[in-house]
Amino acid sequence: MSSPKSQKSRSPTKSPPGPQSPAAVGQVAEEQATIEVDDDSDSSYSKSTGITDTESLRSSIMAFKWENGRRYHAYQDGSYWAPNDDRQQEAEDLMHEVYRIILGNSLYEAPIGNNPQKVLDIGCGTGIWAIEFADEHPSADVLGVDLSPIQPNFVPPNCRFEVDDITNEWTYPEDTFDFIHARSMIGCLPDWTEFYRKAFKHTKPGGWIESVELWGNSKCDDDTLKPESPLHKWVEVFKKIESLTGKSFFWDDKMQQSISDAGFINVSGRRIKVPIGTWPKDKALKQWGAWNRHFLLQGLEGFSIRGLTEMLGWKYEDAQLFLADMRKELTNPALHAYLDVWKAGNAHSEVNKFREARFMFYMVKYKLLSNFIKEENVVEFFHQHPVDDLAKTKDEPRNTH
Repeated sequence: MSSPKSQKSRSPTKSPPGPQSPAAVGQVAEEQATIEVDDDSDSSYSKSTGITDTESLRSSIMAFKWENGRRYHAYQDGSYWAPNDDRQQEAEDLMHEVYRIILGNSLYEAPIGNNPQKVLDIGCGTGIWAIEFADEHPSADVLGVDLSPIQPNFVPPNCRFEVDDITNEWTYPEDTFDFIHARSMIGCLPDWTEFYRKAFKHTKPGGWIESVELWGNSKCDDDTLKPESPLHKWVEVFKKIESLTGKSFFWDDKMQQSISDAGFINVSGRRIKVPIGTWPKDKALKQWGAWNRHFLLQGLEGFSIRGLTEMLGWKYEDAQLFLADMRKELTNPALHAYLDVWKAGNAHSEVNKFREARFMFYMVKYKLLSNFIKEENVVEFFHQHPVDDLAKTKDEPRNTH
């Protein structure tokens, strides 16, 4: 299937300034206004748009399996429900374009500055986000992690990839990353809050996390999404899969609280309506809808077929009939439906996030610390004097207050 015109020719963008929330958990942006319907749905619009252990492990990581004519990763088989073949990789790259255009042609919104050093992209898929981020930020050491080894070999020198299961214990040192990016993790996590706790543990003091998800529960602001729509049945299918796997597909209204519960502060979030199709009157939303529908049509079978057949026991033929109904509904010009993108994040760890042992070492080393730093200046002090540096120095730090 051909793609709409790629945006990869865009020029690099700098880190956008981020909002500062006074509360531990910022308020989710108010409901967006109802999307105005274009009376002329513009049918022509879419047309323009003896093996050693190491060798054995590598063999298992690189292995694939086939089901219903689709290719899946064999490493940690069953941990992820979508295939990793070329068709699905194209769908993932289309989804990347959807995310990018709705974020104003940016890869992220967190105010990470112009020179991030250590960046982790979780569930990196084809690696497209990590590669583009590395191109835009030569200062950064970008690591992408995924279950499938499908990333390209020729990447920027500051970008690399690892195969790993992020639901297991993370092996990175604590306080490693300036920025952790997580996207499209629905159906992958048995415990979202625990996932964010791991991210917090491995984020540097003052570091940031951004978590972005496109949720599959279709909505509309009029009565064009009928109760009998296959889009509703699709949601029920994934609720059943969720109950079987214990991995949530519907965590949108809990994401923000989970990030806060993990220890991050200044958590902000917002809901973005992304149309399905070109029915909106607004030209920007019409473009969003064209990309979103193209992505859904490309990825629909991959997102659904294993769950329908292997998990729910449908016959392959029945599954294909249902997917045909889904495609018909997705291209129905009378349907004014949309999906929600929830962007919860722009959350960061406190500047004085450090391990108690290191702090106690410093307290012992400088017994008059409580007199040395005024209480209201503690955060600023540790901005100027990183704890690791203090632990190494032989001299008492200069009193700047």
